[in-house]
Amino acid sequence: MFLKRKESPAEAEEELFEEEEKEETSVRPASNESGAGFIVIPVILEFVLGVFVWFTAPAAVMTYLYCLVPMLLATALTGTYVYNRDGDMKLFAAIASLCVIGIANQLVIDEVYTTFTIFNPVKHAAGFAVAIIFILFYDLLRKLLNHSFTVYFSMALAALVYLALYFFGYDPNGMGTTAWLKVGPITVQLTDASKVASLLFYSSLFASKESRSETRVLWISNIFFLMNLVGSVLIHELGSFFILYFLHVSILFIFMERGRKKRMYLITVAAVTIAALGSCYGLYKVLRPMAEAGTLNSLTSLLWPIVRKVYLRFSVTANIYSDPYGAGYQLLQGKKALWVAGLFGNRINFNAIPVVESDMAFIALINSMGMLMGFAVILFFVIIMISGSELSIKLLKHSRADAVVIYGVTVLLFGQAMLVILGSCNIIPLAGLPIPFLSRGGTYQAIVFCFCGLLLHMSEYGGRRYEGGDSFDIDEE
Repeated sequence: MFLKRKESPAEAEEELFEEEEKEETSVRPASNESGAGFIVIPVILEFVLGVFVWFTAPAAVMTYLYCLVPMLLATALTGTYVYNRDGDMKLFAAIASLCVIGIANQLVIDEVYTTFTIFNPVKHAAGFAVAIIFILFYDLLRKLLNHSFTVYFSMALAALVYLALYFFGYDPNGMGTTAWLKVGPITVQLTDASKVASLLFYSSLFASKESRSETRVLWISNIFFLMNLVGSVLIHELGSFFILYFLHVSILFIFMERGRKKRMYLITVAAVTIAALGSCYGLYKVLRPMAEAGTLNSLTSLLWPIVRKVYLRFSVTANIYSDPYGAGYQLLQGKKALWVAGLFGNRINFNAIPVVESDMAFIALINSMGMLMGFAVILFFVIIMISGSELSIKLLKHSRADAVVIYGVTVLLFGQAMLVILGSCNIIPLAGLPIPFLSRGGTYQAIVFCFCGLLLHMSEYGGRRYEGGDSFDIDEE
């Protein structure tokens, strides 16, 4: 008989390390085996949509061809980069496909409709460049999220945004919303900065090394929430506040510990929301005679535009024919366009859709490309939502800051897309916001590209990107 040699502590530790390494290798995502196929999806779509633009909008085909070469290069380079670093290739395919669909849709819109602005490929390229710079510096910027001062800095940033828009903002569309700043020839939609400030705020609130009780978290988050509400009322912009409202409620619901305080708070928020909507209906009935008589005072003159806008949004959604040539005109024309679209598109009545380059971009897409393309766009947004949520759960094991940021980015992309898509189809009240990828706008497109770049960047290696001690979460203390 042979006696088994007793292992030394060093040998046992080395054997354990080898077993863990084998286990990690076995569970490593098999992106190198099947992920490359997802690069082909947007590439094929780029050529297919090129043919579609050729036959549908011949005058725009040259602009599309100018965009095609940069699109192919960006798709190939970005896809290869994400693929080689084991990123989420389904997420990449969804983002790249939405970018292509948005460009083709805007080019068709410019040929068949008179818009306020013309699609500018340079703005898209600039937004893409801004996203690259943002990702390069994100690993440095995210370290600030672990410091308590970032919470208060974000609050101050949001306050400055609303003050700047209140005193210096202007309304280029004549809709009563002063959400833009004009700096020389450049127009910036500054409300997008409040979304970035919100991401910084909530991420630092839950990831900071400073220990905060549930009560303090609720107080600080409520102050920030009310600040966004007051600022949105002052500039007459409730569309962006709807997104921030859902971001606030969902982050507290997911990242706060279970308990009676959280449950009671969320129930209270729901009750107050219902009461506020009911109050808008009552105030509209009271203030309308005063507005028609011109007897509004300083307070009621501030409330009247907001109350009127909320009332009209809900009343038109409930009955689109209540004001077919006024508040309901935009939605009624969009509904007609949906009726005639069919599976593959029909441009009859296409040029009667108002604000087709922004609020109604999804309706324009269906009218020109068909219901099948509309369902494909919704599917791509669902993929972004699922991938972003799964990534947030995975990152929560390593860095709460990154988990909150990724979840917030996912909510801002998917939530705004669904809010505007459902609103333009008259299923819910129309918020009057741009749709990610599909709508026009330099500032917002740059924000969207930054968000998407962040999703792809954080999907690289999954949690293994923190194995070298890169995590700085509070749980490590």
